[in-house]
Amino acid sequence: MVYEHRLAAVAKAGLRIKTITLDYAPPDQLGCPAEQPKVAAAKTVTARVFVDCSYEGDLLAQAGVAYTWGRDSREEFGESLAGVRPVLVRYAIDPYQRPGDPGSGLLPLLQDQPVGPLGSADKSVMLYCFRWVLSRNNPIRIEKPDDYDPRTYEIFRRGFQQGVDMQAGRKMSVLGEWTDTRGRGVFGRNSSRALWSHSVAGSTADYPDGDWTTRSRIWRNHLNFIRGMYHFLRTDPAVPADLRDKAERYGLLQGVFDDTQGWPHQLYVREARRMRSSYVLTQQDLAGRTDPEDSVGLGSYGVDDWPYATIPHNGGIALSGGEFSIMKANPASSGIYKIPYRAITPRQSECENLLVPVCCSASHITMTSLRMEPVWVGLGLSAGIAAAHAIAERAAVQQIDFSRYRRALLDAGQILTVPVMPVTAG
Repeated sequence: MVYEHRLAAVAKAGLRIKTITLDYAPPDQLGCPAEQPKVAAAKTVTARVFVDCSYEGDLLAQAGVAYTWGRDSREEFGESLAGVRPVLVRYAIDPYQRPGDPGSGLLPLLQDQPVGPLGSADKSVMLYCFRWVLSRNNPIRIEKPDDYDPRTYEIFRRGFQQGVDMQAGRKMSVLGEWTDTRGRGVFGRNSSRALWSHSVAGSTADYPDGDWTTRSRIWRNHLNFIRGMYHFLRTDPAVPADLRDKAERYGLLQGVFDDTQGWPHQLYVREARRMRSSYVLTQQDLAGRTDPEDSVGLGSYGVDDWPYATIPHNGGIALSGGEFSIMKANPASSGIYKIPYRAITPRQSECENLLVPVCCSASHITMTSLRMEPVWVGLGLSAGIAAAHAIAERAAVQQIDFSRYRRALLDAGQILTVPVMPVTAG
């Protein structure tokens, strides 16, 4: 295991990756990636087969494998749910620096991003966030960032002043995603320990195809937004008294991420790059209208599409796009569908010794379902076994003996076929 290194370069010979070069780039004390490496080209790794298990897909990109990101159009794969969607949530909060005056400019955290035609493609990206644990029992205090500016939180201040429900129990509110594991609102009422997350829609669009300077900036902006929000909730007179009190008492739980001062060491990247291979998983797969013979794992989650921007809308503000569980994948089989081997292998004409179980070949709509960690864990196991077979057979990953490989997957406990579900009377 090599820690605190990241991909810098890929060297290929023909269609095969020969070596990868890694920079030594340890994160800072809060877990944020470094903008620049501490030691460039610190290690070179030679291998017969490589597996890109990253959220970002940097190896597949540098290996010359086709990829995309953002939203596909409805027409590209015939997906009724694809492309630009209507606004998700609207709030009667004036979006302008001087209320009622568009010429004065937008408030901080809002994006001047027009909503495109419904169903059209774009390069928008679902919001990211942190999954973090709060406690009232001897927590690590969340301090404000050095560059804290109270004007950053003006949309929340106005909302509180106008009596807008800013801490609704629903999963998504104008505060972003800020709920506990039971879907309750900010700070989870009486819970002493809860899983939380928070972000601002529209703040992650440059992450998937960005360099590490860009990604580090986005990551740090997420950290500093939360830190500043805590200070705002503790100190601003517009915040309701009970919420100010909770913000004062809650902090990061000790003993969870102590090596990064209580902050998660991973930004929750819901979706970044997606490979484009010979098989692209689409809404048709989710709906149970396909039956690929080369299954290497199963998925089972509804279409869970998060917002893309926080925008001015009809004199107020709105979250652009995103809908939650708007289609249950394959209802005839309780939402279970097959993921084929072709979706985790590039086209052989692009690379013969690479497997991609995370940024796999899927449409955006399919990735909103497939992106669950247990699915990626299962695909990672299948990719590792495929790599071993490619090495043993001295074959391209696309040309391994699939019947032998399938037996190995089953021997490893992989479930490859959709189970027959019992029929419920009535």
